[in-house]
Amino acid sequence: MDKVWNFFASLKLAITLIIIMAVSSIFGTIIEQNQPMEKYRQFYTDATIRVLDALSLFDMYHSWWFLLLLVLFTVNLACCTLDRLPRVVKVVRNPKTTLDEGLEKSLGLVGRWKKKGTAAAWAEKYSEAVAKAIGKPLVTDNSDTIHIYAERGVVSRFGVYVTHTSIVIIFIGAIIGNVMGYKGYVNIVEGQSVRSVPVRGGTKTADLGFEVRCNKFWVTYYTDQHGHETQQPKEYASDLSVIENGREVARKKIVVNDPLQHNGIWFYQSSYGQAGSATAQVTLHDAAGAPVTNLALSAGQKVGLSGYGTVTGVDYQQNFQGIGPALLVTLEKPGSPPAQFWLPQGRPESDRQRKDPYYFSFRGLSQAFYTGLQVAKDPGVNVVWAGCALMVIGIIIAFFTSHQRVWVRLTPSPDGRVDVVLAGAATRNRLAFEKKFEKIQDDLKSVAV
Repeated sequence: MDKVWNFFASLKLAITLIIIMAVSSIFGTIIEQNQPMEKYRQFYTDATIRVLDALSLFDMYHSWWFLLLLVLFTVNLACCTLDRLPRVVKVVRNPKTTLDEGLEKSLGLVGRWKKKGTAAAWAEKYSEAVAKAIGKPLVTDNSDTIHIYAERGVVSRFGVYVTHTSIVIIFIGAIIGNVMGYKGYVNIVEGQSVRSVPVRGGTKTADLGFEVRCNKFWVTYYTDQHGHETQQPKEYASDLSVIENGREVARKKIVVNDPLQHNGIWFYQSSYGQAGSATAQVTLHDAAGAPVTNLALSAGQKVGLSGYGTVTGVDYQQNFQGIGPALLVTLEKPGSPPAQFWLPQGRPESDRQRKDPYYFSFRGLSQAFYTGLQVAKDPGVNVVWAGCALMVIGIIIAFFTSHQRVWVRLTPSPDGRVDVVLAGAATRNRLAFEKKFEKIQDDLKSVAV
């Protein structure tokens, strides 16, 4: 059992595990994770794919061997902490309160002087001065010699162990998320809903336990110096509803970095795309300008107008002759040759120039979109956050506090005076403590009985 314990508490094991995980993470960064197999075939040969798949490098962070590394490192760090913590507790609970010659030689900060009077009288004065500088002292009367000991910042000795514990908690949360959680991507067309999500590179699906419906998708674009829309998206958002038992139980408009959360499952706005081809929205007006009918023109598809003819959407330009979006249509009327003309969206009455009893106006394109959502379930995330909070506390304790100790030894001298020895030590920021030690020494020397 001692050999097993020493193995898991070994620093060599910790270093080895850290190196293996670091190298593994390099592969996990170079090789895109959780992608469809068709995408991998674009970059790798079949033989390479078989090797990488056998090593679980396409989903490395959920592989059994990476999970084993996490478990081993967690056990290793816990054993290291439990192996060393009792000694620190023993030092803290049983501090060396007397300044003997051996301890004095081991300390770097030592001051000596003599005072007239008795050791008891000086012990009372020095105890008050030390209490103001460090904290309430412990006075030990050892035969003729009196020892004064004070300390502050004892908690700093436990900062590293608080940090170790926080790392263990974070790894436990990661293991929980690894085993019980998942991450996937799903596309939902406007007006449609899904109940399951492909995960693990599209080879498996996870049942959500409810439906998610995309009510509407928006995308806005940046405009150029003329006020015309470019093809560069400025913001995109989705109006999502959560449906349980046929009833809407939650609804939210999500944007990037502002997800929807329901039953521990998070839906992040990830991407978007066009669902099918766009349709041009065109209105037919009479000579007085009153709307007669609205038309939805698909590319190349003829739409009949009873008693008038047929109209076909032929082409579309985002910025036609610098005046903005425009639609090219072909009008075929019985007994007349086909007429082809542009309908600028910003000039709805431009078609009046044909001097026809009816004219067309172009209202814009109507495009159905799908929203691309990243779906994540991580039941260990709260455990990870708790570990992160504890890590912040541990780092503050470890780096911004210091265990400071001060000893004073009062020994009667053969010449009738008192030999005073002042010693001090600090576990951290020793330069600052040296200045503090010098001040304590000056204060003690200036004390009068």
